[in-house]
Amino acid sequence: MKGIYKRFIDKQKRRTETQMCNEMASYAEVLKQMTAVGDGKSYRQDEQPLTTRLKPGEVYAVRCDDRPDYYRTVLLKKVELTGGIQVMVSNPVAGQTPDGIQEVPQEQVFKQMRELNAGTSMASLNAFPFNPGEGKF
Repeated sequence: MKGIYKRFIDKQKRRTETQMCNEMASYAEVLKQMTAVGDGKSYRQDEQPLTTRLKPGEVYAVRCDDRPDYYRTVLLKKVELTGGIQVMVSNPVAGQTPDGIQEVPQEQVFKQMRELNAGTSMASLNAFPFNPGEGKF
């Protein structure tokens, strides 16, 4: 019985060594393909820049959807007392975004607000959210 058991153990050992070699070979192949990509843009289909995360303490500009000639500035402020994030939004300003202020889309601001559970009293970032002609007050 000892000979059969020894052959079984040897067979299991060879099988695990072969399996580990195959797994390492496939892992090395995947790494090789990932590093062969190059600049990272070869698989992208559009030339739009990647979305960046909004950083607390920096001011960003958001173009108003209802009036493209207006923008609002958005500041993510860290509340030290609670450790949370508060979003501060300015009144609408007519004109072009000043130099040094990055312009971001509204969707990005709202997405990050949801992710951070940030609070604000704003339901939209339109220039004039209440239009008397529509009857919404």
